[in-house]
Amino acid sequence: MEQFAQDGQDIKIIEKLITKVQDMLTPGEKIDYIAVQKKPAVTILPDSITISNKRIFMCEFTKLGLATDFEIFGWQDIKDIAFKEEIFGSKVTVIPFTGENLSIDYIPKVQARKLYQYIKAALENYKKQS
Repeated sequence: MEQFAQDGQDIKIIEKLITKVQDMLTPGEKIDYIAVQKKPAVTILPDSITISNKRIFMCEFTKLGLATDFEIFGWQDIKDIAFKEEIFGSKVTVIPFTGENLSIDYIPKVQARKLYQYIKAALENYKKQS
């Protein structure tokens, strides 16, 4: 758990996310990185992005934390990633080949840069294997 909280992520949120995401992992799939939203005021139910060696999981807590919406993409479905550093963190945008771009704002800048690195590397690896 601690390996996913090295860049300022809330350990309690990380524990919740790992529990949920691990139930969806396929054989041989492992979590590589988790970025957690941190709004300027108190963030009770932050959105997050989890990267595995096979997919990207965009997570949004809804209904006061009683439900969770996931948008899940395999690397073959992702065209690119973009991020924009703003005053209070970064806005990370996942650009799929089809459908709408999905964004999560207020990702701490260090986490956004690491997400960018992980996703770019995963996309490169996928292209090499294809």
